[in-house]
Amino acid sequence: MGAQSVVYIPGKDITSGSCKGWLNRRTSDGYVQALVQSWGARCAMWLERADTYPHYKQISKVYEAQLNKRSTGFHWNGRGAGARVCIVNRTLGQTTPYCGNIAW
Repeated sequence: MGAQSVVYIPGKDITSGSCKGWLNRRTSDGYVQALVQSWGARCAMWLERADTYPHYKQISKVYEAQLNKRSTGFHWNGRGAGARVCIVNRTLGQTTPYCGNIAW
């Protein structure tokens, strides 16, 4: 099987201090992945999906990053379901997640 093409989804980013989360889409099937980049802070990130807006459910495990980048696997984001990336900046003591705009 050939290499999969993966593209950035603009307008879905979320930033808190030196933590940034964003979404990519696999062009072959529309599946999405969440990513987090840390520039020093302890960042936590996960992917959520809304099958019935505005009810979101966490669909990936929590990924931790500090001075590196991490990503989830690819998850279904089909018709009638939207995904978003959520982050928490643990260095700032955040307990409430910051979530990006939903990608339909």
